[in-house]
Amino acid sequence: MKSSDALWLGAGVALTRFVFRSHYLYDVDSVNFALALEAFDPETHQPHPPGYFLYVCAGRLMYRLLGDANSALVGLSIVASCAAVVLIYTLARAWFGRRAAVAAGLIFLFSPLAWFHGTVALTYIIEASFSALVGYLCWQSYSGRTSFLPLGAAVLGIAAGFRPSSLLMLGPLWLLSMRPASRQQRLGALAVLGLCVGVWFVPMILASGGPARYLSSLCGLWSLVPGRQNAVTSAVLMSVARFWTVLGILGLCFGAASVLALGARGRTDPARRLF
Repeated sequence: MKSSDALWLGAGVALTRFVFRSHYLYDVDSVNFALALEAFDPETHQPHPPGYFLYVCAGRLMYRLLGDANSALVGLSIVASCAAVVLIYTLARAWFGRRAAVAAGLIFLFSPLAWFHGTVALTYIIEASFSALVGYLCWQSYSGRTSFLPLGAAVLGIAAGFRPSSLLMLGPLWLLSMRPASRQQRLGALAVLGLCVGVWFVPMILASGGPARYLSSLCGLWSLVPGRQNAVTSAVLMSVARFWTVLGILGLCFGAASVLALGARGRTDPARRLF
């Protein structure tokens, strides 16, 4: 039974996401991703900056197999969902044992937010899959198995090609995982990360029409959307509203299980809790 936990969880995710998959492009971002399969151009929001270059490349490969843009991108989401639940199970089992791993897998399986993003043409569930894989590799490095550090760097660099925010959000965890490593190992891992980012970043810049054109589109989107809607420039009430929205999203993601953390009393060692 132990060896089949991840298999059953993966099968459950595959079935539920496939049955409820979307048959039409979900929103404007999905439309832009679909247009990018034909012509990559962040300046015209195909897709919107920062480009999601490797996601578009993977979508093109799937598009050749399925012949339909929405089916291709939704197919990526379903595959990523299956990978995510297996990786979450694997990480949780290495981190806290089988019982926690099964619980984590079931939360993912029935999470409305994870379920939704596994059925539409968006990038978020792919980021979730990479997050679990990077988390597992970082846990191995953090636990003293520093041979995993370069592999974690490579996966993080590739993940950034699918969603650049992954580098920002997972970077601190990856840096923490360097703690047991030697200076030489750290420098080697940084070199691997830079190389893996460069492998997709340079072709993306070229496909975008050059650095000036790419940066112009990126700055234009920033000034139009996030530059006017961050915690520094927004009204206090708006920032408070966003804070409660984030809490609501957490509740939607984890359901009733989100309140369990309030009464959690574990005997985990400090290093494990820190990670």
